[in-house]
Amino acid sequence: MKIRFCTTAIAVASAFPMYLPSALAQDALGEVVVTATRQQQRADESLSSVDVITREQIERGGHSTLTDLLAAQPGIQVSSNGGPGANTGIFIRGANSGHTLVLVDGMRVGSATSGQPALETIPPELIERIEILRGPASALYGSDAIGGVIQIFTRKGTAGFHPSLRVGAGTEHSYALGATVAGGQDRLRYNLSAGRERTDGFNARKNPATAADRDRDGFHNDYLSASAALGFRDDDEIGLTLFHSEGRNWFDSDTEYDARVSKGLDTAGIHMRNKLADGWVSTLRLGYSKDRSHSKWSTAPTDRFDTEQTQFAWQNDVSLGGGLLLAAVEHLEQSIDTTGTYERDTRRVNSALLGWGGQFDKHHLQINARHDDDSQFGGKTTGLLAYGYQFLPEWRLRGSIGTAFKAPTFNDLYFPLACFPPFGCFGGNPDLKPEESLNREIGLVWEQGGLQMTATYYNNRVKNLIQWGSTPDNVGRARLEGLEWGVSATVADYRVRATIDLLDAKDEDTDARLVRRARRAGSLGIDRTVGKWSWGAEWRGQSEREDAGTRLGGYGIVNAWVHHQLTPELRLELRANNVFDKDYQLARNFATAGANAFVTLRYAPR
Repeated sequence: MKIRFCTTAIAVASAFPMYLPSALAQDALGEVVVTATRQQQRADESLSSVDVITREQIERGGHSTLTDLLAAQPGIQVSSNGGPGANTGIFIRGANSGHTLVLVDGMRVGSATSGQPALETIPPELIERIEILRGPASALYGSDAIGGVIQIFTRKGTAGFHPSLRVGAGTEHSYALGATVAGGQDRLRYNLSAGRERTDGFNARKNPATAADRDRDGFHNDYLSASAALGFRDDDEIGLTLFHSEGRNWFDSDTEYDARVSKGLDTAGIHMRNKLADGWVSTLRLGYSKDRSHSKWSTAPTDRFDTEQTQFAWQNDVSLGGGLLLAAVEHLEQSIDTTGTYERDTRRVNSALLGWGGQFDKHHLQINARHDDDSQFGGKTTGLLAYGYQFLPEWRLRGSIGTAFKAPTFNDLYFPLACFPPFGCFGGNPDLKPEESLNREIGLVWEQGGLQMTATYYNNRVKNLIQWGSTPDNVGRARLEGLEWGVSATVADYRVRATIDLLDAKDEDTDARLVRRARRAGSLGIDRTVGKWSWGAEWRGQSEREDAGTRLGGYGIVNAWVHHQLTPELRLELRANNVFDKDYQLARNFATAGANAFVTLRYAPR
């Protein structure tokens, strides 16, 4: 993709508002987000590309997985090695799946051996909202945020008493049960949610010749989350969050053994927020997370890969110079427990970050810098500079430049030497350096009434990419260049949204396209509420992709949903995915679900 093409595309997209209907409802466009700056701000005032998935949108998704919800967002492409619960990959703006940082209630989660978060272990039923930041964010969060950040907020309590029950069933012998007790009084808020999901799934092997055990690949998941918060002064609060998910999915191996992998995710966190003075708020956060993956391929012993992370952060937000100063220190300890013998199984990271953001008349500015001191490879400093200019009441220009990095995983550094005749011997490389990136982007935002349109061009160069031969080395370079365009509007009680993503993700040394990444992707959605009925439909698709020398064809699928409020407390929900039973692949030799449906009965007294 040439820069001149992207510039022209932005100009064309920017001219689009003159052709849109003028009769627009006056909907509020400004969701409050924290991920883009680590401080509260309206999403439509952010200098970064950020999207929000609300609780309402999650419930429209029915029995969809977290991966399904993310796949419908702009700038995100996904891959899946099978059915429900199978390993998935998230590519934000074409970056590797390990280049996305995932946070749950502000805490890092994921595997320090594989380097990827197990998003398939997080049930949407426990999520209150999801914030997606596209673009490098190491200057705010440190390692892994080369492509972006996905922050998941679990459900919290609000004033009153709000119990709810959920019962659902669908195709592929699927069912779900869930219950929530939430509420609050005076300065106390609380929430407790628990549930169970089961499905027989489908045969995930697209090519039967690649597996001996060809049967349905099911998924079981049990989950629990809890939170409590107590305000002990007008602006002070102490809170606790807990999260647990325990799942198992089956997969087809090259033997008759019924292979399976057990996965789990646990998090626990406590925070204390204090107003130390006028214009100065201090937040202390202590957290723990554990990622578990236990694979059983045959009668041989189970392969075990567990990661534990202990995290501490102290953040100060101070009104300064007409804006808001950010000053924070962090400490992270990672340890692994595996069936293999690694040369080292722990590491520590101490970090300090400083930033400032503010607005002067028509000018918006954000500056961030961060230094991470890693016990494995030493120090790394990253930065971000972003600027926005409101040159007309409806038009805003924004641009940024930022650096990011990803630390090598324990597998990259210390994987035990193993030989596999006739392929040779393989092992880690303790001399690896972090992967690094430099991103530049520019965008236009147009807003009027209930309409918002954005167009963003980005160019992200990644170097020192770790590539495996007999041992891994920092030899790769990639160019991630693209254009994102999106529009959302409310027209005559219909909510309409559309996105277009153009991506050129290539290996700079070979000029080959990066695997599993499409050049073109898009989505279109519409929904409406009339009385007791709510309904909607969405289309999303991608062009062809390359995967291990095989071309995966392009596809487009249609999903639809309808809700009916039977009584003030009882709602019936129906979700149908892949309505036209499209046959497509997200990864070579792995099938995806055909047409499927799920019906939910939700009881929620008001």
